[in-house]
Amino acid sequence: MATSAVQPAALVAPARGNAGTQVSTIAFLFFGFVTLAGIAGLGGRLFAYAFVGAAAVTGVIAYYRAPARYVVFVYALWLFTPWIRRMVDLRHGFQPASFVLMAPVVVTLIAGLTSLYRAREIRGALMYPFVFTVLGIFYGYFIGVLKNGLFPATYALLTWLGPVSLAMHLILNWRIFPALRKTFLDFMQFAVPVVGAYGIYQVVALPIWDRYWMEAANVLSIGMPVPFGFRAFGTMSTPGPFAVALMAGILYLLGTARRGMIVSLPLALVSLLLTRTRSGWVALAMGVVIIQFMGPLRRATRNWFFLLLMMAVAMPVLSLDAFRESITRRISSFASLEDDSSVKQRLLLSNLALQTIGSQAEGEGLGATGGGTKLIAGPERQASIDNGFLELFYVLGWPGGCLILLGLIGQLLTLARFRDSRHDSFANASRAVFWGFLALLLIGDIFSGSSGALFWGAYGFACCAHAYNYATGRGLRSQQLAREFGVPVSPAASA
Repeated sequence: MATSAVQPAALVAPARGNAGTQVSTIAFLFFGFVTLAGIAGLGGRLFAYAFVGAAAVTGVIAYYRAPARYVVFVYALWLFTPWIRRMVDLRHGFQPASFVLMAPVVVTLIAGLTSLYRAREIRGALMYPFVFTVLGIFYGYFIGVLKNGLFPATYALLTWLGPVSLAMHLILNWRIFPALRKTFLDFMQFAVPVVGAYGIYQVVALPIWDRYWMEAANVLSIGMPVPFGFRAFGTMSTPGPFAVALMAGILYLLGTARRGMIVSLPLALVSLLLTRTRSGWVALAMGVVIIQFMGPLRRATRNWFFLLLMMAVAMPVLSLDAFRESITRRISSFASLEDDSSVKQRLLLSNLALQTIGSQAEGEGLGATGGGTKLIAGPERQASIDNGFLELFYVLGWPGGCLILLGLIGQLLTLARFRDSRHDSFANASRAVFWGFLALLLIGDIFSGSSGALFWGAYGFACCAHAYNYATGRGLRSQQLAREFGVPVSPAASA
């Protein structure tokens, strides 16, 4: 067909793999050069546009030539672009709505091309829940355009659609699951210790670019811009997304037993505690339970060993006075949540949101919360309600919120059917991350932005693994069928 020349490598013969890797390597080197030039101060205010353009070009090349690298590039941008933004702001002045932050949004949206190429495959239990999700999002967009304006609503739409498109992209590319799994875990093996160490360094030394951004953005909820005086936000913009990124990284590495865990896990754990994000701690605990009791039984003892080792290595650092006081105070607040100021603030925002939800059933529309609020002319709005469940109905109203919940219920039922997670440690780790995020639903938004990329990506990875295991005879039900027909079945490849 004439369209085969422009189809991604995942859809065509694998013989082009080496050439595709070489081309994507050149593209990544070009993107790295542009990024380093901007960090060094070159380009002025035009760097933001050059950065987003270079990211988009690199993303398109990787999507067509090296699809596994494309997925990793998406996560790398969500993880490190806020840090690049702060470096650029230090050189050229603070921008409340920095165009640099569009890079991960634009590159993630490229995944939507897969749904166009494989529109005929968008059927079955794995894909049907997305119908409700997409309908709910577009309903919220329609209301958002009417109430908040075209630009705020459109920006919010992109931050919602991108992560959902990424999940669908992963599911539809189940044929290259081993390459996706290996490349993603290799990235996590590198990224988790790096961002964990940076979070600790940030709290101890407070680099000038982070201090400048804290003072210019006036983010009082993080703390004072002095060493040990704030909650770690690492390479992200706020402690919440940074905490859930660390949570997801810990679960992926713990569940798949990657090399270097003895160093990576303690660094990530200490950094997670320094965020002082209690919801992230609860999500990690839930994910660990799923990994331990719903994953491969042969790995349970090993996982307990690594958990104990992680805490043993982290304890000497946490015992330092500078760390112990703030973390202990935060942990002890679990026993007296009714007296906690942040909990009182959340309750106040929740009550206000409930009043709005009750009086305006159509919702406030996309752009009413999140980054889109910076594009709304007029008085400053509350960027977050700090309750993801209420924010869902506050933004999307009863029609859109119910559609999203219907899709979410369908996804939960889909994951509950998967038995191959007992044999595939990566599939089980992805499911643990998905459930960990659900524990955050009463605390904050998990559907859009960087959190959405991790949340929907975890569902996409779990379904991708299931489809591959089922098709290759590695799923439990497939093994039973294979034995009946006398087909030899190899055990599931562990990540």
